[in-house]
Amino acid sequence: MAVGKSAIGQQLAQQLDAPFVDTDAVIVEGHGAIADIFENRGERAFREIEARTVARIIEAAAGTATVVSLGGGSVLDSGTQQLLERCTVVYLECDADTVAARIAKNSGRPLLAGDGIRRWKALFATRKPVYERLADIVLDVRQGTVPQLGLKLEAALCDFAGRGQSAAGNAAGPTIGEINKTATTAAQQCAAANQEVEK
Repeated sequence: MAVGKSAIGQQLAQQLDAPFVDTDAVIVEGHGAIADIFENRGERAFREIEARTVARIIEAAAGTATVVSLGGGSVLDSGTQQLLERCTVVYLECDADTVAARIAKNSGRPLLAGDGIRRWKALFATRKPVYERLADIVLDVRQGTVPQLGLKLEAALCDFAGRGQSAAGNAAGPTIGEINKTATTAAQQCAAANQEVEK
């Protein structure tokens, strides 16, 4: 939550020349503002909408190199966890100090209303073990620009694929976020990404 998954996901998709889907944006488009869903229908209703949306997006992305940004709490759903077993999952590792400014500026996060940092820490403590268990790749996002992090992530994906665990064999493509899936590229793209990271 507030780790930059949408920005980094879009960056990676641009580098890979791949489609990008933000599940939160899809929910807003189909059901209205997330804060309104929480206020009018409650978190449980939102999580049901979220789980159905994520399942539909992952199924649609099957066999493609789509980069998907998941909401931070979406991976707590057992059905979503099962779907992610077919994907390359990226955990964007962060800390409270790094996200503090973003949380202070953004009042549209219903779970962070009030004392945002205190709530973020509590949510993170609950979610971190799930993120770590599901992740194929961990990317530290505490330092670096979005383009730099995008290159590091692409290089990490190339390395992951090179170890014989290519996302090409998965049923779905990438996801970006606190937890995310990610696609691999052709060998030439991998080499180019590694050269850029080394500069």
